[in-house]
Amino acid sequence: MLLEWGANARTVRHAVDSTARGLGCDTVETYCQHAAVMVMLRRGEQSCMQMGKVGEHGVNLRRAEAVLRVVDDVSTQALDCEGALEQLKSVIARTGAYPVWVVCLSTGLACAAFGKLLGADALAIVPVVIGAATGQFIRHEMLGRKMNLFLTITVVSFVSSLIAALGGRLLHESNIEITAVASILLLVPGVAILNAQVDALDGRPNLAAARVLRIIYILMFMTLGFIVSQQIARF
Repeated sequence: MLLEWGANARTVRHAVDSTARGLGCDTVETYCQHAAVMVMLRRGEQSCMQMGKVGEHGVNLRRAEAVLRVVDDVSTQALDCEGALEQLKSVIARTGAYPVWVVCLSTGLACAAFGKLLGADALAIVPVVIGAATGQFIRHEMLGRKMNLFLTITVVSFVSSLIAALGGRLLHESNIEITAVASILLLVPGVAILNAQVDALDGRPNLAAARVLRIIYILMFMTLGFIVSQQIARF
C-alpha cells in the first residue's frame, strides 16, 4: 500500500521493521522491488518469508500517512495484529477524497500559476485552467475505469494541450507554446522522480532503475500527445 500510494523504499523498510518488531519479531529483512515486496521474519527458531504484489504506483499521501499511523500504533503496542489488520482494511474508507470538481479546478489553477512563472501572458490563465482541469477530469475517469496508464497520459496530454493552444490562439497570446506546456504539467511525475533519487542514494539501484524507466515512458507518452495536439493546433 505504501509503494502504491507514493512512498519510497526507505519508508517501506522502516514501516515493515517497526511493525514486525512491535509484534515480537527478532530480525526483519525487507527487499523492495517495483512490482513486489519480500519480507523475511525471524523470531527465535521460527522464520517466515512472505511476498506481496505491488499494484499500480500512484500518489495518495493521505492514505500513506494513515498506514504509517497504524504502523506507529503497532510499534508502540497500542494495537495488536488483529486490530492493525482491521485498521489497514479500512484505510480507504477512513481517508475521504475531495470532490472531483475541486481537484480539477485546483489542478487547473496550479498549472496556470506555473505557466505564469514560465512567462505566459496573463490571458493564458483562462485556457490553461480549462485545459488542465479538463485533463484532470479525463485522467480521473480513465484511471477509475482501470484503463492503461500510458494511454491515459497520451489522451490527457493531447486534450489539455490542444484546448490550451486553441484558447491561446483565440485570445491572441504571444506565448502559445508555453500555454500549451503549462496545461500538461499535471502529468509530470514529481513524486516518482524524488523517490527514484532517494532509492538510488539509499543503494537500491533495481528499484530506482525501474522507477526511472517508468518515468521515461510517462514523459515519452506526454510528449507524443503534446506533439500531435500542436500539429493540429497549427492548422
